[in-house]
Amino acid sequence: MAGAKRTLGLLAIGFAALLLAGCGSSKKSSSQETTTTTAAAPLAKAAYVTQMKAIGQSLSNSLNGLSSATTAAKAAIALTKVQVDLRAAADRIDAITPPDAVKAQHDQLVKAVNDFADELDPVIASLKKGSLAALSTVPTLKGLTEIQAASTAIASKGYKIGGN
Repeated sequence: MAGAKRTLGLLAIGFAALLLAGCGSSKKSSSQETTTTTAAAPLAKAAYVTQMKAIGQSLSNSLNGLSSATTAAKAAIALTKVQVDLRAAADRIDAITPPDAVKAQHDQLVKAVNDFADELDPVIASLKKGSLAALSTVPTLKGLTEIQAASTAIASKGYKIGGN
């Protein structure tokens, strides 16, 4: 039980450190007339960072429920919510038109967040079967590593999207 609580705490800290970014309005047109739709201009650096940090904050808030789960059943419920929130965050990140300097890394981040959300399915299934130890596999999932790599690549270009 102590190991599971420590894993939950580390997971929440890891998520908060890795998951970024900014909610806000979409800069892509929702017009159904694709022939007349023009691509949105890339966001300025400050606006991009602000939007990405807001998304990260919302994910951090989502993780609070996971860190307080003390049973496999509660962890399954909390991780399912995190998964839903990850998918919503990926959609919000994808809706942002990033600065050209980080477009490739931004696209990698969208894919990584979606991949990570998908990788949670078997963990949630194991939790529903009563295995709290399944949480220990979350930090080893490929999608989380990819999120870290994309976030680090964005930060290395001077766009501090994670943390304060």
